[in-house]
Amino acid sequence: MAISQSAQSSLYHPSTLAKPDDKTGRIPLLGAFEARLRRLGSANEGWLVAVSGGPDSFALLDLAHRSVLRAPRPLQAITVQHHLRPEAEDELLAVRRWCEDRGIPHHRQDLEPPANPASARRARYEALQAVARAQNLPHVLLGHHADDQVESILLALVRGAGPKGLAGMRDRRSLGDGIKVLRPFLETPGQLLRDHAEEQQLPFHDEPGNLDPQSARGRIRTLIRPQLELLRKGCGMAMVNNRSLMQAAGQALHAQAKRLAQHQEREVWQRASEGLRLAALHLRAPNTPNTQLRPLCLAIADQEHRPRRFGVHGGIMELTARELIGPKSI
Repeated sequence: MAISQSAQSSLYHPSTLAKPDDKTGRIPLLGAFEARLRRLGSANEGWLVAVSGGPDSFALLDLAHRSVLRAPRPLQAITVQHHLRPEAEDELLAVRRWCEDRGIPHHRQDLEPPANPASARRARYEALQAVARAQNLPHVLLGHHADDQVESILLALVRGAGPKGLAGMRDRRSLGDGIKVLRPFLETPGQLLRDHAEEQQLPFHDEPGNLDPQSARGRIRTLIRPQLELLRKGCGMAMVNNRSLMQAAGQALHAQAKRLAQHQEREVWQRASEGLRLAALHLRAPNTPNTQLRPLCLAIADQEHRPRRFGVHGGIMELTARELIGPKSI
């Protein structure tokens, strides 16, 4: 449950502020940032920047601020406080002071400590959507970068995900109510964002948990990714660049599943997960070996008890991933 504290009065629209001469190339990431957002369809609508205070999100906020100095648009910032670490409050206040010094309205959203990472992620997106809707800001900017994308792809791979999961995070997706999440840095190495944060002397912090090998992402960062880079230098960016191929494969899968479905089933296909679409395609092609069904169903095993519905043989089937893949091995 979020407890919202509203930002300062009006939208940030600095049309009267002096414009720094950033076109000289002194801010290398700025031009790429603006070009990427144009390709994502940001146009001139307002931005709500999610900033935790780490180097990635602080670099995002700084670049957004510099961009609106060049081409004014509404800009606000938001920090979500999960109350998981005592020092998080000081980090949040550092973000707020930086925003106040530049006239950027800053919101905080206080959330109850989450039960698990999935519930924390869901609560964060709900908070971002609520503030963006209340402030009439159609785009929420997130600082996920190429290294985060590699981690997402590797986690999807070990989960047995299909093409959609192996494509990683989307750079543009809807939160509902006309609010869209934009991730402009998914093709940008995280080190470039850190370099920017250091060069601009931003008051960022590093969260110790990011390198904790007890967490899945921390284990990838500290143990697995370095070994993969030794095996093949640049493999991380190769995974990121493979995203378009995986997206195309996912779209082809969706088109094939939709073609096989009867007209009255198509609404069900739209809601079905990728794993269940694949499973249904298997059922419509009985010559497919059974050994191929299990890994496809594993794609939805992270929500194994949630009932899913999909159309097959002119009817509707409802089942859970647990029913498909059987009990876990002990």
